[in-house]
Amino acid sequence: MNSSKFYTVITLCTLVTWIPRIFPFIFAKFIKFPEWLLRFLRYLPLAMMTALFAENFFVVHPNQLPGINLLALLASIPAVVLGWLTRSLVLVVVIGVVSMGLLRFFSNCLLQ
Repeated sequence: MNSSKFYTVITLCTLVTWIPRIFPFIFAKFIKFPEWLLRFLRYLPLAMMTALFAENFFVVHPNQLPGINLLALLASIPAVVLGWLTRSLVLVVVIGVVSMGLLRFFSNCLLQ
């Protein structure tokens, strides 16, 4: 594949990925939604974040009960505390990633 085809494919893939994510936000500015729908939509980010958050705590073993991912549970503690205190999603993500990295680093050092 030559260079121009490669960049064309990358550009088209970018458009196909971004268009369905951007257009709803653009069109939603011009639509007046009913109050009941707005109340429902306010809970979606919380529900989605909770599902993603809780999903990482459990490890599935075939023919057994799920186990607990101890590293994820320990790394979430400082992130949850910081989120409770600051209400900053960026800080929560940064502290969660840093604490998980530190826990993995030290757990690997202890195992060697």
